[in-house]
Amino acid sequence: MFQFFKSEFFNFEFLRVLHAAPFHGSEIGECLVARTRITDNDPESWYRAWTAEAERAVSVGEDAVKHGDRVEASWAFIRASNYYRSSEFFLHCEPQDPRLLNAAQKSFDIFERGVRLLDGELHTLEIPFEGNISMPARLFLPPAHKMVTDKLPILVQMGGFDSTQEELYFYGPAGGLPRGYAVLTFDGPGQGISLRRDRTHMVSDWERVTSKVLDFLESKLAANHNIDMDRVAVLGASLGGYLVLRAAADPRVRAAISTDGCYDLFDVTKSRMPNWFIGGWLNGWLSDSFFNFVVNRLAAANFQLRWEFGHSMWIYGVNNPADVMRQMQRFTLRLEDGGEYLSKLKCATMITGASDTFYFVPEINAERIFRKLDHIDNSKKELWIGKGVSEGGLQAKIGALALSHQRMFAFLDMQFGITRPAYQILAAAKVNGINVATASDYKHMVTNKTPEFLAKFPIGKVPAFEATDGTTIAESDAIAQYVSEVGPRSVQLLGANAPERARVRQWISFTDNEVYGNMMGVVLSRAGFAPYVPEKEAAAAKGLSFGLGVVEKWLSGREWLATDQLSLADLTLAAALYWAYMHYLDDKRREAYPLVTSWYLRTIGAEGVKD
Repeated sequence: MFQFFKSEFFNFEFLRVLHAAPFHGSEIGECLVARTRITDNDPESWYRAWTAEAERAVSVGEDAVKHGDRVEASWAFIRASNYYRSSEFFLHCEPQDPRLLNAAQKSFDIFERGVRLLDGELHTLEIPFEGNISMPARLFLPPAHKMVTDKLPILVQMGGFDSTQEELYFYGPAGGLPRGYAVLTFDGPGQGISLRRDRTHMVSDWERVTSKVLDFLESKLAANHNIDMDRVAVLGASLGGYLVLRAAADPRVRAAISTDGCYDLFDVTKSRMPNWFIGGWLNGWLSDSFFNFVVNRLAAANFQLRWEFGHSMWIYGVNNPADVMRQMQRFTLRLEDGGEYLSKLKCATMITGASDTFYFVPEINAERIFRKLDHIDNSKKELWIGKGVSEGGLQAKIGALALSHQRMFAFLDMQFGITRPAYQILAAAKVNGINVATASDYKHMVTNKTPEFLAKFPIGKVPAFEATDGTTIAESDAIAQYVSEVGPRSVQLLGANAPERARVRQWISFTDNEVYGNMMGVVLSRAGFAPYVPEKEAAAAKGLSFGLGVVEKWLSGREWLATDQLSLADLTLAAALYWAYMHYLDDKRREAYPLVTSWYLRTIGAEGVKD
């Protein structure tokens, strides 16, 4: 992988800013300018570079406001917030530095300005915790035209070891709002503005925190904002992935997404230390003073180690490395009596891991966690280990946010019974200028079994379509055909003459006969919706390989399948391959089909389709 810095630590944090670009958390050109001003392992140059870019982005936003450009103002303010967040990141070795709170407050304030210019609603909240402590929180509501259910499913999102509530936007709201999900984010004790402004410290029994958040959601927010308390999910990444699993034991939680979390934080930390050293300290052979002396001497020569212990002392409220280690021993899913906290989980659960991380390696974290969920039915759980940067292989899915959104919301949609129109229907309608509204009050296996529904659609299946003139149509291909025919771009979508129209139909039939069934055969078990049967998987894989091979040969010298422009044939096959590219066609398998992959990316990135 290309490195922006020799330091893995600085390189990762640079990617952490850069990867938010698709959701307006950075501008690539601004990031590259910042890079020229940063000296590897120099936190001061890092602070100055990102502060300068933040101030520049704020200026761009202010100019946009003056000209009435809400869109650019919003984007500029949101990325300025992310630059401010990153600017103070490497200063955590000195928690008393006033720049930490100053940058965090600027990030907090300018983020609010940016998000309020977007579609949808933002509600800024304070959630009571314990004593006089309250937790800063935000409730994001999707615009009405994005709703896909009569009541809003909600994602309750928490941070982790070093994130802020503003950064959480790129992981949760940026993906959830366009899909019709409400999202509630918060800074808990020891996180974000709560840590810097209110001087709170992190707790390991995070269920204490999330029970208060869920109480507030249930009693103060649900009724007022049409939130569905039967569709509550929790989300967290990295250490937040551990915190989410603590939260998921609450019976009000119906689904949990633990992104690259840990099983036992102390196990992770001690695995990075020499056995004689950590073992000697644990057994009492080495004193705290000797342990602290060694760690501090090593940290003097290693910035990453110095930052890790400096930040840890800050969030835990301790003042030496030995006490940091004691605090870390409390962050475990192993109970004191030898039992498993995970046995308390009853909700649908998605566990992810990252093969290229230098922190929570999958073998002792994600895979271990998933094994301990054997009491949860296979249809209600999923394990995804990302491999390679583009496939979610970095910690917290840095560099693969869009893919993470895809997989996460596909899992939640399935668990919550949320159905969406087939992709080729939506894409064909969008390309053709046809407005297709979804039935927000539809409930799967309820609505489609009513006499009213069956009177119009006797087979009782979805998708089902009713036009404004009362025309009713069932089956995906037939609906896609209809919306392709009734708009101004029907010739493009269906062909200009008999040979072109026949080829469009040929590739739609090919998709049904050679691709779709085989795709389902390799995907369902991987997504946790069917048992793994080796013989069936091998047959499906062979069939899919044949189909992709045919397409690969056909695309030689061609950009599109049936005509010289995007048509319904392309939309239909791309929609069928969507799940295959998500769950099955990893980097290695894609090597056999470079033309197919280029065509697929071209199709889903086409104007109208990418929306």
